[in-house]
Amino acid sequence: LRSAGFFEIHELVHDTQPSLEQLKKLVNFGKYMVGIIIKEGASEALRNKIRCEIQQMFPQEEGDLFSPPPDPDKPYPEIDIYFDPITQPTFKHAVKSALNEFTYAVEAKMIMGIYAQMLNDIVGIELNRSGNFKNMINLNEQYAGNRKKIIVPNAVQHNVPAWTIFAMFFIVIPLAGNIIKERESGMSLRLRTMPGSNLAVIFGKANVYFMVGILQAVFMLLIGVFVLPMVGMPALELGSSILALLLVTISISLAASGYGILIGTISTSQEQSSIFGSISVVILAAIGGIWIPTFMMSEKMNILSKLSPLNWGLDAYYDIFLRNADVSDILIYILPLLLFALGCILASWLYNRYKTSN
Repeated sequence: LRSAGFFEIHELVHDTQPSLEQLKKLVNFGKYMVGIIIKEGASEALRNKIRCEIQQMFPQEEGDLFSPPPDPDKPYPEIDIYFDPITQPTFKHAVKSALNEFTYAVEAKMIMGIYAQMLNDIVGIELNRSGNFKNMINLNEQYAGNRKKIIVPNAVQHNVPAWTIFAMFFIVIPLAGNIIKERESGMSLRLRTMPGSNLAVIFGKANVYFMVGILQAVFMLLIGVFVLPMVGMPALELGSSILALLLVTISISLAASGYGILIGTISTSQEQSSIFGSISVVILAAIGGIWIPTFMMSEKMNILSKLSPLNWGLDAYYDIFLRNADVSDILIYILPLLLFALGCILASWLYNRYKTSN
């Protein structure tokens, strides 16, 4: 654990070895994040189990290979790990991984020691040294991207696009409120008396808030690129395809504007539109991976997240920022966003026609 570089090891507390109850109390109240107890006799118990396994590998007629013979009924060695109740799962995994690596090394060393002793007893050959079988395979970690500069995923790469999309979709509230205000003031009725299609009026409303969404996105992305590094955080890497980034941002803004028009069209009051609009956006954000990345969700939640337009936009940003995607790679996200926007506007138009005819 100490060699892993992530842990600070304390074998004594106030220069004394704590009892089990003291250790559990210290960990439970957050003094230490984890307490590890290697029970007395663990090494001898492990050696006994190894000898049992070796003994079972040989035919019974060979008789006992060890003196005294190993006891197959002796329990396995145990290591108790006590975690602070608020410990994050990632930290638990890191501790258990480090312990597993350590125990594997101990087991391998002990097995080789026993075999070396057997070789000496049977053949009379004494090994010069014990073998070092630790880390004999090198793991070369690489990212399967085609860019020369590798972008390591970090909090900025998730949070900036996630909150950008969330902010863009929150224009639902002012857009829907404006539509209802026009309806209550009679402005909407006067607009319908003018020659031309009602669809043009809807697109006119969408155009203004569409531009607001674009400006929001540009502002948020610039914060990620220039402001966050000033406070010690990594800078947001925008990828190599500015055109792809622009198309995704346009598609998200259109989807948000279309959704706002739909909410404003079907709502009967500003209170109703603001409550339903905000709650629906929060729900879509929650299931879409805006707050919690989808890779941390369950399999069922991952499937459910694909229903959220916020997830489509977030995945598109991921591909651009981290996978160096170009326009052809993100069409699978752009098309659903555009269809969502078109569907919302079409539904609003049909609803208006239905209300007008009745």
